[in-house]
Amino acid sequence: MTKSRIILFASLVVALAVLANIVSTAPSKVELGPLLKLGEQYDVRIIRDEFGVPHIYGTRDADTAFGLAYAQAEDDFATLQEVILATRGQLAAVRGADAAKTDYLIRLMGVWEAVEAGYDTKLSQTARDIAQAYADGINLYAAQNPHLVEDFVLPLTGKDLIAGFTFKLPLFYGFDAELTALFDGTPRELALRGDSALTFTDSKQPERGSQGVAIAPHKSTDGKTRLLVNSHQPLTGPVAWYEARLHSEEGWDMAGATFPGSPVILHGHNRYLGWSSTVNKPDLVDVYQLTLNPQNDNQYLLDGQWLDFETRPAEILVRVWGPFRWTFSEPLYFSRHGPVLKLEHGTFAIRWAGMGEIRTLDQYLALNKASSMAEFEAALAIGSQPSINQVYADAEGNIAHYYNAMFPRRIEGWDWQKDLPGDLSQLIWDAYLPFSQVPATRNPPSGFVFNANNSPYLSSVGPGQPLPQNFSPTMGIETGVTNRALRLRRLLSSTDKISKEDFYAIKYDVFYDEDLEAVKQLKAFIAKGKQELPPSLHAAFDLLASWDLGTQRDNRAAALAVLTLSPLIDSRHRRDDVHISEELRAAQNYLQSAFSRIDPLYGEVMRHERGAKNWPLDGGPDVLRAVYTEENPEGGYRRNVAGDSYIMFVEWDKNGKVSSRAIHNFGSATLDESSPHYADQAPLFAEHQDRPVRLELEDVLAHASRDYRP
Repeated sequence: MTKSRIILFASLVVALAVLANIVSTAPSKVELGPLLKLGEQYDVRIIRDEFGVPHIYGTRDADTAFGLAYAQAEDDFATLQEVILATRGQLAAVRGADAAKTDYLIRLMGVWEAVEAGYDTKLSQTARDIAQAYADGINLYAAQNPHLVEDFVLPLTGKDLIAGFTFKLPLFYGFDAELTALFDGTPRELALRGDSALTFTDSKQPERGSQGVAIAPHKSTDGKTRLLVNSHQPLTGPVAWYEARLHSEEGWDMAGATFPGSPVILHGHNRYLGWSSTVNKPDLVDVYQLTLNPQNDNQYLLDGQWLDFETRPAEILVRVWGPFRWTFSEPLYFSRHGPVLKLEHGTFAIRWAGMGEIRTLDQYLALNKASSMAEFEAALAIGSQPSINQVYADAEGNIAHYYNAMFPRRIEGWDWQKDLPGDLSQLIWDAYLPFSQVPATRNPPSGFVFNANNSPYLSSVGPGQPLPQNFSPTMGIETGVTNRALRLRRLLSSTDKISKEDFYAIKYDVFYDEDLEAVKQLKAFIAKGKQELPPSLHAAFDLLASWDLGTQRDNRAAALAVLTLSPLIDSRHRRDDVHISEELRAAQNYLQSAFSRIDPLYGEVMRHERGAKNWPLDGGPDVLRAVYTEENPEGGYRRNVAGDSYIMFVEWDKNGKVSSRAIHNFGSATLDESSPHYADQAPLFAEHQDRPVRLELEDVLAHASRDYRP
């Protein structure tokens, strides 16, 4: 055979191999016909109000879930399918190698093993029906718009939605950062916005903060019970808020917000009660250092015996180029503790709160349908939500804060916040503490409760708050305090009674508190004077010294101050590794470069951007008017990317009648720039304005912009 024929033959073999690969790894063909008929199974009506917010009216709960999914797909289908692909561990098959670590994490966490094992036995029939109905709503929209659908997405099933809870909720208390820090000591997190969403990154991610405040009738000037629902999330992406109003003839009657892929309202209110969710981060992850058998590194020591690791392959399909994909396989190891990482500097096993937990949808449904404090607490007692604070209020005038989490039942006498020896089975916990042992503040004499991602030991003032000595150190309860918590304590306790206007003013407070560690460090820095600073920083020092701790739009010292202090402000504990003089120099250089002066108006620097428009903002990091920004690559200003997003003010009058007002950071049309609802709420948001939440059908119809059935 001649050389040219050999080359031709080899090329043909390679081409056939590539073709075989493309065929074998291609997604299965999905028949759209059955999906297009899914609407026939559900009786639901979607009414969009004047701001495009969907009000879903279904006969059954499942009908309402179907309608919610369809409406959400209309507004944000791209994010929905990204969430589904990530939850399935198929993101790399579409996005490429950058997403492979996310797919690996799904397998390491055993998400789908847990779902497959317990879907039919641990989850209620109601939850399964709602999950499938939500999946069907997305399926219908996708079938109607096949040009928008990525490979491997269709068809969705209810299991996809349940797996989403199992995967995502531990990330809120920082499981991903704890896990990845084991590799080289550098925490990495799943990106929550932008092109890198749902892939691992070492870039600083937008803050997942939040605050909730509840006011009892005796603390209000008008005798009303009030609740502030004010979670701080990225403004776009897989954990950005989507507003909806849900109603079914089976008793589902909620208003509030949810995330892409969540078939329930995650926080908001019904007729009887409401709650605001805030992130908490108790110690819920345990790392064990394993001892390997020198003769067999697939065995580990436990109670004096060598035990075999359970092993299984993690097969990950990765898009390499165009339609060409390749399946990569990595071994997974499991010990009695949990998943195992074999690393150069040691072998570690991991155990975390919520591992294998699939009942979260049942808990959220119970919260959505609760009609009293007792029913709300019974829902929390289901114990399937790994973490998240709840600030509560109801029509009866009750208020409460729950430092809710799945606290492992750990033995005393060990420092559980450090690595643990892996050879003692007594350190492998297998149960959680009951809800009765969760730190909580119920109806304190002060007449108010709050949480702003701070310790539960500061939830009000005076008696009624949890006391540290009543809780085991094995629970790993946070002790840190945020600026927002300090401001809430100061503002809520500064007057005997709080009016509606006071309540709004407190929410939109734009100041840093004098008791904040960062402010104390700033004052100490200023007290030393500028004599040790280079002359080039003297003007900036004088401006910083003149700052009134506010972030008003017309404040000329605030931009320099906030940029200088951000590394200190973002921490819930004192930091001594930050040099204020260096941060001051960097802030000065940025402002001089971008604005040709070091004292631009704060509102010129901090902007709320949507499409081609932007508006001036007040507020800042860890301020009650929470604004977290990044530098705009196309302009000198900094654009708002996280913080205040969906804000809801709820009140019950003396007769128990509920009403509420809300505002979204942008609008209901998440991705459609041609929609009038793409940015219609953005200018209101920037101006501290809101709009009514329409709870009655007659009111919704009177202001309807669209009325249809999927």
